Amino acid sequence: MCAQGTELRIKLSDRMQVIADHIEPGETVADIGTDHGQIPVWLFAQGVCPRAILTDISEGSLAKAKETAAAYQFGSGLDFRAGDGLQVLAPGEADAVIIAGMGGKLIRQILADSPEHTFSFRKYILQPRKGAGPLRKWLLENGFRIVSEDIVREGRHLPEIITAISPGDPSSKSWTERDLAGHDRTELVRHPEEDVRLRVPPWMIHAHGPLKDYFAYRISQEELILTNLQRARTPEPELEKKIHENIAYLEGLSHEIQ
Repeated sequence: MCAQGTELRIKLSDRMQVIADHIEPGETVADIGTDHGQIPVWLFAQGVCPRAILTDISEGSLAKAKETAAAYQFGSGLDFRAGDGLQVLAPGEADAVIIAGMGGKLIRQILADSPEHTFSFRKYILQPRKGAGPLRKWLLENGFRIVSEDIVREGRHLPEIITAISPGDPSSKSWTERDLAGHDRTELVRHPEEDVRLRVPPWMIHAHGPLKDYFAYRISQEELILTNLQRARTPEPELEKKIHENIAYLEGLSHEIQ
């Protein structure tokens, strides 16, 4: 898709590559909050997507993506739009929507702003920087089918990537084996959004990526909270009990990893 003699110089990070790998050939992709626009430019240049829509909050923010694309002589397949959330898209005009690098609660708000608009797009690849629990709870409550979870190493961090199918997709009307939530869905939505079972749901043992490191990190986080509670001047026995339960839950899951 690059002009003849133009070499594609974009090298996606591991995190970006995993996100890109969830886009199927022939899909029109929309990247919300595209920043430098590397993922959609790469997808278009590789011929994966016949069309890519790159959006960001303002023309100033969008300038970085335009600069990335300016190095290549593309046709009209890249569409740049300044605006907030999904409102810059016409209903159903994209097959897959990427929202990456934001907080989970912000991603949730973008999705919740106009559910009918949100449901018009078939697939979402979501990468919350934090707040994955609240995001997962919203997806489950609103009938999304979570079909894949990935853990990626990025420096000291282990970002989570959630791929979800919208209830607006005809195949979502009946749950299949590809719905990772399965029978856990009804039980999970009863829990508070910050509950450990939403932050690290039971199906994470089937996620792709460095699972042993991921669970070790999650357990260490709970152990740190417990240590701080035990050092506090005012005892909080109920909270300590809850953290002990969280650790036992995480350790139980970690022992199931193949």
